Amino acid sequence: MKGAGILLFLLFLPVLCRADIDLEVKSECSSEKVIKRRIDVKGDAFEVCEVSEKNEEHEFGTVSVVTPWFGFGHLKTRGLLTESMNPCGYSPTSEVFFEPARLVMDRSIGESGSYGVFVKPMDGLTCFTLGSRDEQYIRGILASLSINDFTCSLLLENSDIQEYSSPSSWYLSKPENSGGAELWNLLLNCIYEKDWFLISLTAGSCFGEYVEWGFFNRDYVTFFYSNLFELNFMFSGTTEEYLAPGGSVPASQYKYGVDAWFRPWRPLKLSGVWYTDYKRPDYKDLYYNDFARHLTLKAALYAGDFTLSASYAADTVFANTSETKEKRDYQGSIVYDADFIRLSLSNQWYIEDDRYYRDVLTAGCKLYFEYLTASFTWKRDIGDKITDSFSEDLVLKLDNFRLNLSHKKNGEKPSVFTVTGIINY
Repeated sequence: MKGAGILLFLLFLPVLCRADIDLEVKSECSSEKVIKRRIDVKGDAFEVCEVSEKNEEHEFGTVSVVTPWFGFGHLKTRGLLTESMNPCGYSPTSEVFFEPARLVMDRSIGESGSYGVFVKPMDGLTCFTLGSRDEQYIRGILASLSINDFTCSLLLENSDIQEYSSPSSWYLSKPENSGGAELWNLLLNCIYEKDWFLISLTAGSCFGEYVEWGFFNRDYVTFFYSNLFELNFMFSGTTEEYLAPGGSVPASQYKYGVDAWFRPWRPLKLSGVWYTDYKRPDYKDLYYNDFARHLTLKAALYAGDFTLSASYAADTVFANTSETKEKRDYQGSIVYDADFIRLSLSNQWYIEDDRYYRDVLTAGCKLYFEYLTASFTWKRDIGDKITDSFSEDLVLKLDNFRLNLSHKKNGEKPSVFTVTGIINY
C-alpha cells in the first residue's frame, strides 16, 4: 500500500507542480495504542489523500483520489445514493431528501465508510462500484439532469443478494434466502425548488432472478420563509417484497411525519418533530408487527450572551399484543457565551413507563485565547449506579499548524489520551 501511494503521488507530481494546492497532514495517537494518519492534497480540480490506521490487532491503509472525471478509494454517498441503501430509514429532519446525488471523498481519519470506484464519462453520468471490505460490491449507473429549478436523477444498481434469514422463516411457506441471486434496483428522484418551497419525490422498484417485484416510494415537501419559519412533511413506504441493494431487508415498511420550526418573536425559537414508524411484518417476529411514534418539542430563548433552552421527547412503541412501552426525557439547559468564555449547564431526566430511571447532569467550560482554546466537561450519569465522566481538550492554533491534546475518563474505564497534529500548507 505504501508503494502504491508513492507511485500515485509521483503520477500526480507534474499536475501538482503547475497548480495551487493545499496540503494537510493529520496525525492522531491515543493511549489505546491506536495510530491514525491522513495526508490530504487538494487542488482546484482534484483531491488526493492517503489514510492509515494501526493498532494491536491489524493495520489498515488506503489511497483515495477524487477528480471531476473519476475517483476511487475511501468514498461517501450523498442524496439518492445514500437513501437507496436504507429506504424508509430517515426521519423528516434528514438532509438526504434534497442533497444532490453523488459520490464524494470520505474525509474521516481511520477505517470507516465505503470503498469503491466511479467514472464520469460525461457531465451528469456516473458509473460506479461501491461496497465495504467484507461485503459484495454494488455496481450502478447514476444519471442526473438539472434544468433551472428542476433536478432529476435516475439510479440503476446491480448486486448479489447476501444470505438473509427471517426470524419467522420456520412458519412462512417461502424458504429462507441462502443468497447468491442477482438483484436489480431502479430508483428515480425528482427535486423542484423555488424561493419558498421544495418538493422531492422518489420512486423505486427491485427485481431480478428469484426475486419478487417490490416497490418503494418517498415524498418530501418543505415550505420556508427567511428566518421566520420552516415546515417539512415526509412519507416513505415499501411493499413487503422490496429489498435494498445487497438484499438487505428495510427495517421499516412505512414512515411519515412532520418537522417544523418558527420564530414568533426574534429571540424565541420553537421547533418540533413528529413521526410514526411501522416495522415490516417479518422484521422481528411474525406476531409482533410493532410501530413506534416519536415526538420532540424544543424551545430556545436568546437573550444577549445567554441562551435558555428546554426540550421534551417521547418514544412510544405499540404492538399487536396491546403491549405499549413509552420512554420520555426532559432537558433544560443554560449557556453563557461571551468573547473569551463559554459556560454551559444542562440536566436531562429519563422516564420509562412512568418510572424515573436516569438523570444526567452536564457542566462545561471553554476558554478562548488568541492562539489557545481550553475546554473542560463533566458529566454525572445517575441510573442503576452513579457514573462520572470527564473530558479535557487543549487546542493550540498557529498560522499553519494545529495541536489538539485530549483526555477522556468514563467511570471506571481506563483514561484515554489523544494527541492530534494538523499541518496545513
